[in-house]
Amino acid sequence: MGTELMARGLKLPLPLWSAEANLMDSEIVSAVHRDYVSAGADILGTNTFRTTTWSYRKADYSPMRASERAKSSLMKAVELARSANPKVVVGSITSIEDCYEPESFPGRGAAEDTYGENVEWFNEAGVNVILFETMGHLDEIEVALNSVNNMKIWLSLIVKDGDHLLSGHPLESLYELAKDKVDVLMLNCNTIGKTDQTLKNMIDNWSGDWGVYPNLGLSEPEPDGEIEEKVDDISFNNVISKYLEMNPMIIGSCCGSTPKHTEMIYKLINQA
Repeated sequence: MGTELMARGLKLPLPLWSAEANLMDSEIVSAVHRDYVSAGADILGTNTFRTTTWSYRKADYSPMRASERAKSSLMKAVELARSANPKVVVGSITSIEDCYEPESFPGRGAAEDTYGENVEWFNEAGVNVILFETMGHLDEIEVALNSVNNMKIWLSLIVKDGDHLLSGHPLESLYELAKDKVDVLMLNCNTIGKTDQTLKNMIDNWSGDWGVYPNLGLSEPEPDGEIEEKVDDISFNNVISKYLEMNPMIIGSCCGSTPKHTEMIYKLINQA
């Protein structure tokens, strides 16, 4: 969503990034959702990466106004995703600080407040699947998982290498933590190279459903999501074909991709 909004001309300054687009440019957000569904997407994640009181406080909103604005953006994001009529809408939540800086994890207290509040809002909005995505710090993941009751949890990871979360914590610790809590375990917004390194480890050590949606960068995205060099369409097609042979429950693409890439995936699935 973020890189597609930028491709359509929106400026997404940090720390709020795409959060204000739900309220100020809702038709563009809605159009992105519709284009993905038209391309064959079954699942839409809400545009809620930064719809947190924490982020709005960083943008110099007062505590009360930050909470009000964050909730308004989140509720609008759910409405916009539903309006495109996908089969599934998932409530997207990510790390409190920058996904690629797990060392910026602000601690358990801030995490409990932030994840608890957002999960409560999604529950109020009637969303029954929470997607914690681009998560790379073991302690933060633990707090996030514990914030959810009576909702399905999909957890998607960003990694340092084939054996470690981006924070350096071993993946084997993550598997133990996620056991009996996570309905689908995934990898997202990793380069295809890192995804390839990690998938075998995950499939060998995780007995439940799994999924994958890599970014298209040849290197990591910039903090605002910009990607300078991307894999070409032929390489993307080949990679997705390889992943489909591994029988994922969920497959897609992340930063740098477009509805065109979803259409490519849709065609490959229907050729299988």
